[in-house]
Amino acid sequence: MAAVQVGARVPADDETIGSEPIYVWELPVRVTHWLIVISIMVLAATGLYIHGPYLVPSSPIEASSRMADVRFWHEIFAIVFSLSVAVRFYWGFVGNSFSSWRQIIPHRREQFYWMKEMARYYAGRRKHPVPYAGHNHLAGLAYTIVSVGLFAQVLSGLLLFGWIMPTGPLHLLFGWGNSVPLGGIQTVRLLHNILTYLFIAFMVHHVYSAILIDIEERNGVLSSMFSGYKNIRLGRTVEALGLVGRSPEEQAREEDESADA
Repeated sequence: MAAVQVGARVPADDETIGSEPIYVWELPVRVTHWLIVISIMVLAATGLYIHGPYLVPSSPIEASSRMADVRFWHEIFAIVFSLSVAVRFYWGFVGNSFSSWRQIIPHRREQFYWMKEMARYYAGRRKHPVPYAGHNHLAGLAYTIVSVGLFAQVLSGLLLFGWIMPTGPLHLLFGWGNSVPLGGIQTVRLLHNILTYLFIAFMVHHVYSAILIDIEERNGVLSSMFSGYKNIRLGRTVEALGLVGRSPEEQAREEDESADA
């Protein structure tokens, strides 16, 4: 894609490429997204109960039965969570450009520039968000960190499960949790709990950011996680223009606002 110089003429509406809804999020991305969301909520609720039962049973037998049921659903959704993370990781290599790790993980100069611009927007120092078709690069950095956390959560969960299993392949592969430095299995359990709270905090911020961008851009970012489509003008996005500098989208908005004033 050829780079466009800063200050280049913004295409007129009838010249803009991709004025129809654009298919951004492929089915595997959407399915794994919602499976991970549902899994985190169920795993958080069941995990907190396992850590400290918050329902008062009527008898020791009921307490034991309820804990067994909670552990069962925790393990079921742990499998769903792990498989969803694995599929999404794989799709980052074979999916479209919007789901690619090359797009998500910031590693080029222009990506760090636009990441700074998005940080300025969230800090109230930029009037409009940077126009993206896929993930913005600040979100990409957050998703990169979260992805590391997802793998750490899967590993810590396997270590906890392998520790309580006396025999079998899981114990053979992951029964070494007590050998973890600085506390052994208790360190693993602490990391597992901390990551749970961090995921919950991230989900709250993620929903807030999605609603904010949807209101600002009116591009259907919320509905796109169901349909896969965003209502965007692809020819004006950062991905299409390849700009490092002032966004033509921002210039156009400022010109429109000046004309209306």
